[in-house]
Amino acid sequence: MPITFKQLKTLEDLNPCEDLQGAVWKFNKSDIIPPRFMRVLCKHGGFAMGAFDGDKMIGFVFGVPAIHYGRPSQHSHMLAVLPEYRNHNVGYQLKMAQREEALNRNIDLITWAFDPLQSKNAHLNINKLGVIACSYDINLYGETSSSKLHSGLGTDRLLAEWWLVSDKVKTIIDRDAHDAEKKLPAKGLNINETRHDEHGFLIPVDPDLALSDEVLLLEIPADIDEMKIANIDAAHRWRELIQRAFLHYFNAGYYVNSLQVEREDDTRRVCYVLERLTK
Repeated sequence: MPITFKQLKTLEDLNPCEDLQGAVWKFNKSDIIPPRFMRVLCKHGGFAMGAFDGDKMIGFVFGVPAIHYGRPSQHSHMLAVLPEYRNHNVGYQLKMAQREEALNRNIDLITWAFDPLQSKNAHLNINKLGVIACSYDINLYGETSSSKLHSGLGTDRLLAEWWLVSDKVKTIIDRDAHDAEKKLPAKGLNINETRHDEHGFLIPVDPDLALSDEVLLLEIPADIDEMKIANIDAAHRWRELIQRAFLHYFNAGYYVNSLQVEREDDTRRVCYVLERLTK
């Protein structure tokens, strides 16, 4: 049965979002956003869209009214897809629906926070949707929450800026975004060097914070969740490294413009591509 999509407006529409939050993030009750509150926000500038397999909600996106750069925008607070439906383009289609609805209301900027160490999510955001990032929050949601996904490494987040009608976004959406990993490697200096430990995990070396080239590369692990299980100390070192690097280079006038993903045999190498902001 094909996946269908429906805008969520009534309390009855939004009620399944409560169970979905628990299924996706394993939140305690105290961390779940109540459907009643979601409905109020949707009536006053917010937006919610559900994805369905038959009558079963399998995912949703939820955004709230926001102001960025002194202009009306939307902040996309939640994007949830059941684990068994991931890698089926559901999240991408929910974001496309969110973009269309925002443009219908003359909103041209949607923002959201994402974990800088989650490479697959970064690929969706940057390479398939075309977001940029130029700000970094330390422990946006606190050091931890009731979700196991937030355990161990705090809740540092990059802020995605999705400029909906920019040339970059329109070009990425118009082309086959699945080819994003096939681009030629970016040419730039490496902020961090890496080595492999005895188990094959990528171990970071201290970042170089004295670079000034137009393009810089910041490598991250391909699978931070696997590393958290096998070597939590290395995962902590990664968090500290990218925190230092992003805070320094954002302050120096750089922004994330793309994500470089290289495949060789069974391995993936993932680098954020930072470029200097033009004045």
